[in-house]
Amino acid sequence: MSKTYKRQPTSRTGLLRPDPRTVSAVRDKLGKELRAMYGKLEEEPLPDRLLALVRQLGQPRSRGKP
Repeated sequence: MSKTYKRQPTSRTGLLRPDPRTVSAVRDKLGKELRAMYGKLEEEPLPDRLLALVRQLGQPRSRGKP
């Protein structure tokens, strides 16, 4: 007679459940590193083409165009 093995249930995130304090610390550290790397980009002017696209988003669409 063969035995039937049932799969053990696992959590949505996998086998291990991370400590919330660790997750928070990693998120905070990653945020600091990303701000340090890309923070100066906030001071850069936007290209004219991007500004034109943003302006178009604020305008109502005409009925003739999809």
